[in-house]
Amino acid sequence: MTHEEILEHLYGCLLPDWEKLPDFGLYKDQLIVYISRELPGLNGIADLTSSMINNYVKAGLIEKPNGKKYSREALAQLLMIIQLKLTTPMELVKTLLHPEDGTETKVLYEVFRQYQEQAISAYKNMEDAPRLKYALQSSFFQYIMRVSG
Repeated sequence: MTHEEILEHLYGCLLPDWEKLPDFGLYKDQLIVYISRELPGLNGIADLTSSMINNYVKAGLIEKPNGKKYSREALAQLLMIIQLKLTTPMELVKTLLHPEDGTETKVLYEVFRQYQEQAISAYKNMEDAPRLKYALQSSFFQYIMRVSG
């Protein structure tokens, strides 16, 4: 895959702005369709199923639905989980998305998106970097997460 193809793929993983998230409840099947359309870069890598959503609710990772509809906050939590779970243990994901200081989901989501933009920008500027550099950086940051978790 070329640098440009990877960059395009990364943009396909970039979370939508908070204001672009639906501010009305979505049914589970609507969540799945919404996420696959909004994050095409994750299709085939982090596909979402109904049972996964049920498990995330049971584990306290996302807010419970009101009736059968999921809130904007639950959608935002789900969007972040899908990306984090690729490299981060679920217990740590829970800690990150539900900090002890009570930070609101909207704030976490906006910071998450800013970090994504920064990471994409950093990758954009590393066009000629060898793959080993990415592997080592990733490994190092994952180590930091594990020892600080």
